[in-house]
Amino acid sequence: MPVSEPIATKIGHLVAADSSESMLYRDADLEFNKQINMTRQVLTDEETLPYDANSFDLVLSSLSMHWINDLPGVLAQINNILKPDCAFIGAMFGGDTLYELRTSLQLADQERRGGISPHVSPLADVRDVGGLLGKAGFKMLTVDVEDIIVDYPDSFALMQDLQAMGENNAVLGREMGPIQRDVLLAADAIYRELHGNKDGSLPATFRMIHMIGWKESKDQAQPLPRGSGEVSLKDILENK
Repeated sequence: MPVSEPIATKIGHLVAADSSESMLYRDADLEFNKQINMTRQVLTDEETLPYDANSFDLVLSSLSMHWINDLPGVLAQINNILKPDCAFIGAMFGGDTLYELRTSLQLADQERRGGISPHVSPLADVRDVGGLLGKAGFKMLTVDVEDIIVDYPDSFALMQDLQAMGENNAVLGREMGPIQRDVLLAADAIYRELHGNKDGSLPATFRMIHMIGWKESKDQAQPLPRGSGEVSLKDILENK
């Protein structure tokens, strides 16, 4: 079998940027750091990218963009710092992420308190992501979605896991302070009734939106005109 060189040998310079210094330097002592020419930079504001135009060959974002308020502005900045015909690859939580927890808390609030308070931060829908990438100037877009379902023994274990992930509710208009105990107990019971598995565990859906966009270039490959294909996908599938 052919042997490929480690990816680390193909990276000239990697810039790792995050607004959290503790997260950015969490793995700084691990062995892989010695194999990559890496610079770590703490950002004062995740919505402002302090880099020159046309300076990066690739921009990656992994599960952080759902925290950005001005998502169109950040995507435009990413497009600006990329070199022509270079790619942005990102993944973010979106759409129906934690819909089981969201609906259970809303129903529990309605039952116990007669109203609804937001307990789960709002997320972009997959149908919006393609439009946002296009408005930011990206071409040859690819947007896909993946649902990852994790089972928990109860809703309290799920909320503890979310807190450990740093995914607490950050809506400015939310009611401050912990959720009342009677609401939490009611939400757990509703969660089990509406969404519970047969084995007693509770499923939690994390919807991942994957996206790829390329910065425009005059030398960029262009898609063929519609109807110019010479091979029918239908024929290929029928002959399998």
